[in-house]
Amino acid sequence: MKVQKGWRGYIFSREIGGDFIPQRVQNIVIRNYAQTKGMLFLLSATEYYMDNCYMMLNALLEELKSVSGLIFYSLKLLPENYFQRKLIYELFLAKKCELHFALEELAIVKEEDINLIEDIITCKILVAQGNSSLWHSDSIGSDLAVVNDSFWQASRLFKEVESLTE
Repeated sequence: MKVQKGWRGYIFSREIGGDFIPQRVQNIVIRNYAQTKGMLFLLSATEYYMDNCYMMLNALLEELKSVSGLIFYSLKLLPENYFQRKLIYELFLAKKCELHFALEELAIVKEEDINLIEDIITCKILVAQGNSSLWHSDSIGSDLAVVNDSFWQASRLFKEVESLTE
């Protein structure tokens, strides 16, 4: 009989995208996601409260060989730095593990899945950048110009970063 590896959860004790989500709620979302997908859910690891601290995530990455993968509460728990995220993605693929995001109901199972995740992150960054100037403009046309210009700048930067990492 083959022993099924379980799925470890990953949650935050600090703010997520500007909101404080109780750990209990994050665990409920992960547990329901795992149950819906027929995954054996193990306990979640809780990241430390300090900003930009990923000590618990690093510990989880070291134990990937003993689990099927990780279930993050949300995409927003990924590091902000693209290169740190890329290293995480590459590690999961190399270890033949999966990375799931319960709130968004998304997963990285194969390399092509990374593009969708990065597209979503890029859009969220653009929206955040656009919001700072969007509400201070007098006309919708100039608002759209700001967002459109930000989009093309980010697209060019993203393509440059991709070409450097190939």
